[in-house]
Amino acid sequence: MSISERINQRVARLRQSLEPIDQLARHRIGAGRGAAVLMPIFELDDDLHLVYIRRSDHVDSHRGQVAFPGGRVDPTDETLLHTALREAREEVGIEPESVDLLGCFEGTVARTSEIHVTPFVGVIPAAHGLRADPKEVAAIFFVPMSALEDSSYRGTYRFRRDSGTVTEHPAIFYNDQVIWGLTLRFTEELLDRMNGSTTA
Repeated sequence: MSISERINQRVARLRQSLEPIDQLARHRIGAGRGAAVLMPIFELDDDLHLVYIRRSDHVDSHRGQVAFPGGRVDPTDETLLHTALREAREEVGIEPESVDLLGCFEGTVARTSEIHVTPFVGVIPAAHGLRADPKEVAAIFFVPMSALEDSSYRGTYRFRRDSGTVTEHPAIFYNDQVIWGLTLRFTEELLDRMNGSTTA
């Protein structure tokens, strides 16, 4: 099997394992506490890559932390999918019509903000045209799936809260970026589904 065939097979497996978009797109949107993110995937150098952002120090929550493009539901958003796509366009310049949506999965509540976050997964053509909104995004970076799956990039992150309390969390360390917390949980869920460990 060629590299291209293996990549296509992984994308097809992921698409099959995810929940249909319409199953969760309206989930929790009425409470005013919902949020959604886009997990963008693209192919580069014979591997699939996942796009991340590092949030700026000027946002209301999760300052300086690694995340996926996304944010809270806006009153103009018809669904959580609209939220994810709108925020991805505003934060990193991903045009909604360029995304091949594969599906979504049930999210979870972010512990610090107590907001329920729903992730949507989509393939984008490439990452070279991405641009960060400096008000919200300090950096855009992407990580190959091979690195996300490599245990040598795993470790423990010590997070110091404003109160001075230090807590330890599992994390992926890649090129001076730390993927932990909710973002790590979503990343691991995607990897499990792509590798066939989880089925919808």
